[in-house]
Amino acid sequence: MATGHVEVLKSGFRAVVYAGKDPITGRKSYLKEAHPTRDLAVQAKERLVAQVEADRVPDQSATLDHLLRRWLEVADHELSTQETNEGYIRRTLGPALGDMQLRKLQHRVDIVDRFYTHLRRCNTLCDGRPYVQHRRTDVHECKAAKCRPHVCKPMSPGAVRRVHAILSAAMNYAISWGWIDRNPAQYAHPPKLARRRPKPLEPDRVAELINSAWADDPEFGLYLWLAVTTGARRGELAALRWANCDLEHGELLIEDNYVVRNGEQRIKGTKTDDPRRLSLDSFSVRLLDDFRIARNAALRPAGIEIASDAFVFSPDPAARRPWHPDHFTHAYGKLAKAAVIATPLRNLRHFNATQLLSGGIDLRTVAGRLGHSDGGATTLRVYASWTKNADQRAAEMLAGDLDSLRRKAAAEAPVDITAKLARRLAGASLPAEKLFPDGVAATTFRDVSECIVGALRSGLLVPGALLPTIGEIADQCGLARSTVQRAIEQLRTARLIVRSRGRWIVAQPASDADAERSEPA
Repeated sequence: MATGHVEVLKSGFRAVVYAGKDPITGRKSYLKEAHPTRDLAVQAKERLVAQVEADRVPDQSATLDHLLRRWLEVADHELSTQETNEGYIRRTLGPALGDMQLRKLQHRVDIVDRFYTHLRRCNTLCDGRPYVQHRRTDVHECKAAKCRPHVCKPMSPGAVRRVHAILSAAMNYAISWGWIDRNPAQYAHPPKLARRRPKPLEPDRVAELINSAWADDPEFGLYLWLAVTTGARRGELAALRWANCDLEHGELLIEDNYVVRNGEQRIKGTKTDDPRRLSLDSFSVRLLDDFRIARNAALRPAGIEIASDAFVFSPDPAARRPWHPDHFTHAYGKLAKAAVIATPLRNLRHFNATQLLSGGIDLRTVAGRLGHSDGGATTLRVYASWTKNADQRAAEMLAGDLDSLRRKAAAEAPVDITAKLARRLAGASLPAEKLFPDGVAATTFRDVSECIVGALRSGLLVPGALLPTIGEIADQCGLARSTVQRAIEQLRTARLIVRSRGRWIVAQPASDADAERSEPA
């Protein structure tokens, strides 16, 4: 018989029920649910006991909170992704929908949509009415605990879409496990993402930052220089080793990324898991070489020499461990604050991309240097608005070359566009009231034909001119469309008009004698 108990937590109570041993690991398995009151926790314990005794783990009463815990256990996530997902589940998904049963949620797309809408208004659960946001759950003095009135803070569209991605992925796992039959997130409507508008620094401001960095700390100055000139990510430069610096051939191999999450340090592959080789300019090669020589010279009295696999940037004299990535963020923050610059460190990648694109470097090369694995789609989507100079040069070059070739082939002066347009507009469609002015009655199809022939003779209608549509003529004369259609057919038979691209136009010029012979009877 299944057993369980209720634990007391700082924030409430938790029902715990023994569910036997895990068939894979052999470890003891427990079902757990947290609730704000003891009564709810007792009810949850009884429900979980009945679930285990019925040998349905989970049964139809399984909640989203239970699914999300199981999903985090089995989903193959990178360290940073795992931490981010756990945060969204703990702060957003769990408190809002964690207690909802999956068999009900799978049919309630409307609840998911309302949830997303609420997050765009406030990132916490509130009903819009003012209340005090307590910092502690036990009895306390709000003033001493610094409790403050709640202020609604909307969640960004990107964050809401991240919540949507977590919910959708977990629900897909539930479907594959046979827990539910339908994924409500598949039919939900998360907010659209606004187009990113990067704001790279001006070149003179970047130069100012680099000069300040060199004066304060040569190592950080070199880091900042490489961040600007290579466009590498923060963790990629932190994980850079001397073995990846081929100074003889002027190349830099970016193959690792240093990540620290929840105290866990890990050197893993790049964000796209694709290593890339970056060409270095001669000045950057000299900077790296001088830095290595200076560091070896400083360590020589202690009998220490930098190994080939040592890190380029390290707090350790022998460079056996890398700097924490936050070290560079904090160092940049101090420099930026002193220079009254508000843009973060990552915007140096924006500067790199915009300068290369504006300088005429092709999109595929820029995407490769930045480590965008989609062949340039991300690069183009984010940085396209900053390629105006290169785009203008491309337009001038293409038009100039094409115009030169056209002149050479035609051996003529530039086309007089004004004259061409005048001739084209001379054959434009005339309004129906011009063909049938006031005082001229057209009551039969013969009257319509005679009015059009008269316009031909007077020069009102010229060869190639468009006739008004049948509907326009019928409305102007107050006739049925069939009557006008009969007049048009008579003119076509007389070869005065022809059909062209769905419209009736005046046929090629004819002599007056021909016109008289072909005039409809």
